[in-house]
Amino acid sequence: MMDVNVILRGLAFLWGAFLGLVYFGGLWLTLKRVLGKRRFRRWLTASVVIRQAAVLVGFWLVLRMDSVSFFCTLAGFLLVRLVLTRILGQENGDPRHATHA
Repeated sequence: MMDVNVILRGLAFLWGAFLGLVYFGGLWLTLKRVLGKRRFRRWLTASVVIRQAAVLVGFWLVLRMDSVSFFCTLAGFLLVRLVLTRILGQENGDPRHATHA
């Protein structure tokens, strides 16, 4: 029974990493594309609504299982945030990024 719990926790972590990619990757893509758009508020609003809805549904599905899986999902989500912030901060040549603000 212990092996099943470890596998479920690992899958929850990977699910959180996927949700993090959807949320923070979507934010990055939105900000890259919104520059120069005439109706940037609509793009930003649509992006926020879609990304938040997707992530909330994803977390809600995990939270229905148990709280430990939820925290594993949250850990994967936050890890992706840290990794993307570091990678994209270096890509833009910015030595200071959100993790050191």
